[in-house]
Amino acid sequence: MARLMDEAERAGTHTFPRKKPIVRPQRNPLEWRANLTQLSNPDGSAVDGTDVDGLTHGEIQGRRQVRDAFAFIRDHTPGFEDSYVVDLSPQIGIRETRRIIGPYQLTEDDILDCVDFPDTIGVNGWPVEAHVAGDVEFRFPRADLASRGFNQLPYRMMLPQVVQNLFVAGRCASMTQRGQSSARVTGPCFAMGQAAGTAADLALSAGVALRDVDVATLQKRLVENGAYLGTDLPPDTAAAPAGTGGPGSAAAPAGPSRSGSAAARRPSRPSAVAGPTFTPARSDR
Repeated sequence: MARLMDEAERAGTHTFPRKKPIVRPQRNPLEWRANLTQLSNPDGSAVDGTDVDGLTHGEIQGRRQVRDAFAFIRDHTPGFEDSYVVDLSPQIGIRETRRIIGPYQLTEDDILDCVDFPDTIGVNGWPVEAHVAGDVEFRFPRADLASRGFNQLPYRMMLPQVVQNLFVAGRCASMTQRGQSSARVTGPCFAMGQAAGTAADLALSAGVALRDVDVATLQKRLVENGAYLGTDLPPDTAAAPAGTGGPGSAAAPAGPSRSGSAAARRPSRPSAVAGPTFTPARSDR
């Protein structure tokens, strides 16, 4: 697909909103999922996922991109000549809006160096996925083929610094922008959610604040319930002592929002309608 898109752009017959399309087969062998959209404002800047006018623009733009992308796949990809759109997402997917700044922020270096943390509550194996204008930049562990392939997730990344007895798990947890571009995906969000629920139970049972939960007890409970904490393999590099997350990562704020608040708030480049699902022509027709 990427080769066909590049050839079409060089020929001047088509333009596409982003490079590196993702087209994958689904559980039903007749269905394929396509992810090759990217939204932007009229001036080329990223859509702000907290602004209703920007979201409205993105909804319209995303559906137009799906229409054009599907037409290209149907007309130029062998095997998809009789394909049709099965489904679209009900709304555009937003990768990033606001994030907290907790006692620790997960960073890009943590991802690339596959760092360990003493308060690990799970692991993340997704690369850094930076969505830049017109492209997607994947950055994989620096150790390459020698890498164990994952970083640990610290308990501290779910704890706000000011508000007590509140967990913030998922894409809005304490991470820098590039750290979040990796740990925002489904797997680490599952891990954070399980850890948050388990830690809340331990805190209520012990009558302590969330930040005072005994981490060793939390980790033991998580392992008993099937969570993988990544403690059986060493980190990729000795340059990042446990819990520091690599050089230059000491809870640096992710930058002020447009309103000047301390909470990180950066306009995202959302994934437009998480791609249509296509049904290609059956080989026995």
